[in-house]
Amino acid sequence: MRRALRLSLLPPAARAGLGTLVMLLASLGALPPARATTPAELGDFEARAEYAFFTEDRHALAELIRAGRALAASGDPRALYQHAFAQFRALQLATWRGESRVAESAGTACVDTLERALEKEPRAAEALALEAACLGYLGAAGGLKALTARPRSTSRLEAAQALAPASPRVLLVAALFGYLPADAPAERRSGALAQFERAATLFDAVSVSAPGEPTWGAAEAWLFVGRAREERHDLLGARNAYEKALLVAPDFARARRRLATLTGSR
Repeated sequence: MRRALRLSLLPPAARAGLGTLVMLLASLGALPPARATTPAELGDFEARAEYAFFTEDRHALAELIRAGRALAASGDPRALYQHAFAQFRALQLATWRGESRVAESAGTACVDTLERALEKEPRAAEALALEAACLGYLGAAGGLKALTARPRSTSRLEAAQALAPASPRVLLVAALFGYLPADAPAERRSGALAQFERAATLFDAVSVSAPGEPTWGAAEAWLFVGRAREERHDLLGARNAYEKALLVAPDFARARRRLATLTGSR
């Protein structure tokens, strides 16, 4: 009654304006949800992120990450995953170039995006593995973030392994865990080589992924097989691995440089 009395005391024009505002607010609540992302859009986004990563085009990758915000606005966990994947690729490039601040920013964004995806699908093995990878790179970088990143990365990886132990991407991330720390014991790095090789073999056995599902990892697995074999002075094995990486991704600049170093070509 009191509220109705107060409204009645307003001038007619004010009451009319208030009524318009109420109807506008009501209509906002009736807006349709954001359009779902199609498998074709997801596949195209991943392909563009991969090309920018392989060619080390940081500017194209940064533009794609900005465009990915609209893709992720749908709230679709698959779209959030692909947005995080582009951030992961930016994290890797920055780490390889020694750009610690850029790497930390990209890694933190990757983790935050995947947390949103996992709120909707907490048992998504692919998202758990990708978050473990982002946290793993942050942990390997050292600093204050490493103190929290390392245990979180371990728990995420263990969850992914429990859900999808034969996934080549889960195996690839597990191998990175053993290989990334520069001071890792020799036996640990040797174990990582076996995991990289198993992941690469599994990738080779996968013919076609479902539309919209992740496809990345094969060329990267062969790259790390090559690097691990180089460290063991198995130059022929390393060369074969780099060549396989380039068969999967002919534009993979990092693999091409490693191969050129081995063969003495330019």
